[in-house]
Amino acid sequence: MSTEKNMFRSKGFFIGYTLLVILISSLITTAYFHYFVLNQDEQETLFAVSNSEVKNSPIKDDKSIIEIFSYGCHYCAINEENIAKLEDRMPEGSRFIRLHISNDKTTGLGRFAPIFATLSVMGIEAQHRASAYKAVIEDNIDLSDNSKLEVWLTANGIDVAKYQQASQSADVKELIAYMAAVTEYYNVNATPTFIVGKKWIALQDRKFPAFSDNLLSLLEHDKALEK
Repeated sequence: MSTEKNMFRSKGFFIGYTLLVILISSLITTAYFHYFVLNQDEQETLFAVSNSEVKNSPIKDDKSIIEIFSYGCHYCAINEENIAKLEDRMPEGSRFIRLHISNDKTTGLGRFAPIFATLSVMGIEAQHRASAYKAVIEDNIDLSDNSKLEVWLTANGIDVAKYQQASQSADVKELIAYMAAVTEYYNVNATPTFIVGKKWIALQDRKFPAFSDNLLSLLEHDKALEK
């Protein structure tokens, strides 16, 4: 009987300790986001490029807000609803554009850029974006692995042959090259990053919708709002 009690106590201690570790990890993650992301000062989260750099920018749309995101970006995923509301508030004659962070590396957040480009050219990216986020972030599926990608495509009702054909098209290659050029030109190495009016590079420094207000002020008035 004593042995059984000790076993129960040991199991109880182990479970309690595990839950404590999980709780502490969650609190650390939350604290990091709030204190090192949301509470950074303007100098660290808002940058402006020079007039000459604006003139030579590879961005095609002058009056635009561009979100550089990744299917592997947790904060990009949880901001989807907020971004949709921002899109609805865009002034007439302007555009909100999503571009996937892109580079020549086969690792990191940029490795999913070809998937975004292919789905975009096929005209089905928006309807499968949530599933792509879930696959990469929650299910730990490496969609840059072609065999795993094909399983995901099939599960989402996407014709694998049509996808593979589209992925080799000139339009997809052009979009990938464009995303890589924007990523490199603005030295984007974190997601989400927002490029406003080809001039401003903004990282989230406040909660939505205040952050949306700031982006729109930068776009319409070329001026940041105070926190």
